[in-house]
Amino acid sequence: MKKILVVQDGGRANGNTSQLASAFASGAREAGHDVEMISLLKHEVKGCLGCNACRYGKPCIQKMLLMILYRRSRWQI
Repeated sequence: MKKILVVQDGGRANGNTSQLASAFASGAREAGHDVEMISLLKHEVKGCLGCNACRYGKPCIQKMLLMILYRRSRWQI
């Protein structure tokens, strides 16, 4: 059994991307895998600003979405 994290993004909550991600998750569950789905639709995803804070050991000035999602996830490395 594997742990699978499905990160879903797309323009519409019930659009093609959402349906494809849900179908994949269903198939993985049926195959006996542990699946968690996270949607990015309710989050603002920002790119790097190039401020170089991380280069000097300082925290990112933006809220790091992936770290927030990681902490919300059931699985932690």
